[in-house]
Amino acid sequence: MLSAVTAGLVGGWRQHAILTAQTRTALAAVWGAVVYVLEALVFILIGLSLRGVLDRLGAVPGGVAGLVLPGAAILLAVVLSRFAWIIPATYLARLVPAIRRRDPAPPLAVPVIMSWAGMRGVVSLAVALGLPDGFPGRDFILVTTFAVILLTVLVQGATLAPLIRWLRVDTFVLHQAPTLPEAAARTLMVQAQLAAVEAQATAPDGGVRHPRLLEQYAYRARASARFHEADGSLDGDRDEHFGIVLAAIAAGRAELLRLRDAGEIHDSVLHALEAKLDLDELAAQRHLVDVPHG
Repeated sequence: MLSAVTAGLVGGWRQHAILTAQTRTALAAVWGAVVYVLEALVFILIGLSLRGVLDRLGAVPGGVAGLVLPGAAILLAVVLSRFAWIIPATYLARLVPAIRRRDPAPPLAVPVIMSWAGMRGVVSLAVALGLPDGFPGRDFILVTTFAVILLTVLVQGATLAPLIRWLRVDTFVLHQAPTLPEAAARTLMVQAQLAAVEAQATAPDGGVRHPRLLEQYAYRARASARFHEADGSLDGDRDEHFGIVLAAIAAGRAELLRLRDAGEIHDSVLHALEAKLDLDELAAQRHLVDVPHG
């Protein structure tokens, strides 16, 4: 589905280090809207094109009924081809000792469920609709693609939960490299931020110049009002304050990337925690923008 494309475009491996917080936040919003519009347009195109296709097929000998056998053969090939690919790929890869040690082969129920979960969707239909009007067999391809999508979603989608219960996949333990939960990763991230704040907020005499930073930035609302009343006289202190905030955010992001690169957290944990860091960074940057006083 298009959501998978969105995840790939917005969630590339290098974007965490290359893109800015503002760019990542804007990309997520823009691509969310683009996906919504494109999926709506695809289903609108289905309604506009399918009626004409059925009318044209009804005028040929055999009509739509003549498509049942070839359509069933194609549906069967689509379903079986996924089994023919996933099951051998699952176990042949484990013939390599390094892969087998790192990721032991799962029970047969796992590739069977993955194979049965191969529902087709918008992308398949978009490819069929992209064929030019004069393409040989275009109407047949459109009808067959729509039938494959409909039947795989209704049949495979409706029977996936009973299949999982029947195969009893809850009786085995998935062996994989241990990763930290989000709470543990958050703790390490905050510790890295705290270390960055302590390094920059400590005066040469050992005193703390910004104690409220060490209290999770709880004083931001009061500081904002104080800066406004000072009519610009505390701009230097404000810039120093949020400069340290940005340094703490950068340290937290670096720690998250280290955990991700070391395989200690899942990519979904990285995205969840990084989204919070991005919002904090955007808020801090807005405070550093010069605003006319008066």
